[in-house]
Amino acid sequence: MERSRTSVCRFALLGVVCLAAGLTLGRWWPATPREPVWTGPPPTRQVVAQVPSFADVVQKIGPGVVTVRAHLPQPESNDKIASNAVPPVKDARNPLTSQSAFAAEASLRTGSGFVVNARGLCVTSRHVIAGAVAIEVILPANVSCHAELVGEDGATDIALLRLVDPPPRLHALELGSSEQLRAGDWIVAVGNPFGFSQTVTAGVVSFVGRHLPHNDLRVTNDFLQISVPVNPGSSGCPVVNLHGEVVGVMTQAATNAQGISFAVPSRTLKWELEEMERQPDGRVRRGYLGIEFASHTCVDAKGTACEGALIVAVIEGEPAHRAGLRRGDVVLRVDGQKIVDAKNLHECIVRGDPGSRIAVELLRDGRVLDPIVAVLGEVGGPKTVTSAN
Repeated sequence: MERSRTSVCRFALLGVVCLAAGLTLGRWWPATPREPVWTGPPPTRQVVAQVPSFADVVQKIGPGVVTVRAHLPQPESNDKIASNAVPPVKDARNPLTSQSAFAAEASLRTGSGFVVNARGLCVTSRHVIAGAVAIEVILPANVSCHAELVGEDGATDIALLRLVDPPPRLHALELGSSEQLRAGDWIVAVGNPFGFSQTVTAGVVSFVGRHLPHNDLRVTNDFLQISVPVNPGSSGCPVVNLHGEVVGVMTQAATNAQGISFAVPSRTLKWELEEMERQPDGRVRRGYLGIEFASHTCVDAKGTACEGALIVAVIEGEPAHRAGLRRGDVVLRVDGQKIVDAKNLHECIVRGDPGSRIAVELLRDGRVLDPIVAVLGEVGGPKTVTSAN
């Protein structure tokens, strides 16, 4: 009995010692970490930069931002005859810029614009001056000038104006590189919403390369989606980066939405201005094939991976159909230029001269074909489709 009692005491003492040892080891032995439910920030992180002031940017571009006023025909009353109506301005070769013309106008359409060349060239939205019998550009310090239409692009809603008698030392804004923009970059716009001149708004680039269809021309174009507010009168205003360089031109906003607006990127604007200068009538013309396409990565018969644009639809009777392009073909090259994606092909088509011949290299059923020659049509004709999905 005594021996049994001694054994119990020994086991009890051993248990106490083991418990003490366990507590001691548990305090110093690293526990196995549990996997967290969420991802947290690192222990040390870089301090977020302070939101910049846009005052210096506004001061730099303000002298080059203008107000554009389109003087519209008066509604014809019953006692007027059609012969008394004043014909609208159509191009720079038929301007109507007399003081009497301004006095005769009862209705105005107001928009924004900016000086793009110190010789007196201004950019605005085409719909601002559409149907005008006279165009007036108001410079900072309330200096008013008559203007004539030099060139236009219906697909992107851009117009180029020339001041008839510009004052000296115009402040032309610099065109920057929209290719360097990223979603989330700060941008600033200065325009005339509701006629309030030199109104500053700011936002961010929401999406780079948003393709939007044109309702009438049935063509898509590459736009910057931005969060800058847009109101009547904002159309044509410059969208600039933090260096004060124009990276876009405000043209439209999503209906029934807030903070979703679109600007023509400066990369497109530069090409349009060159086309307006090159064309005798100042009208930008775009080529088309009559296809719908999307980016695609494929493998040829040799097992080599290749990039290109997959043709998902060919419109019957259009240039691509007449040339023999088919649904399912992958466009690899155009005139020897490698096609990386749908955006690349879209640019090759719309920037081609209507009526010109292009050599299209295709991958069909895993085999690379000899180049097929197609003749570009022109955007604006019946059943015109050129889109990058």
